Amino acid sequence: MKAIEEIEKDEKSERAEVVRRLLDKAVHEWRLVKALRMIQEGRWTVRRAAAFAGLRYYEMLDRMAETGVDSGPTLKELREGLDRS
Repeated sequence: MKAIEEIEKDEKSERAEVVRRLLDKAVHEWRLVKALRMIQEGRWTVRRAAAFAGLRYYEMLDRMAETGVDSGPTLKELREGLDRS
């Protein structure tokens, strides 16, 4: 509660508004983390994850790069795998 009161004073906002903004931010962060996990697990495409997280495709690619999330093998890696077969 002290932190919320501090934010209220600093931003000159009502408690309900502060809590609403903090909750929105937490939900957005949760959705982003889930989307990145689903990409990493190969369960969602980048486009689906971006839509779920409320981001544009290129924004999701940026977040993937920032966090080291890999969306699977590259076309080059797939071709190399087929050449070895």
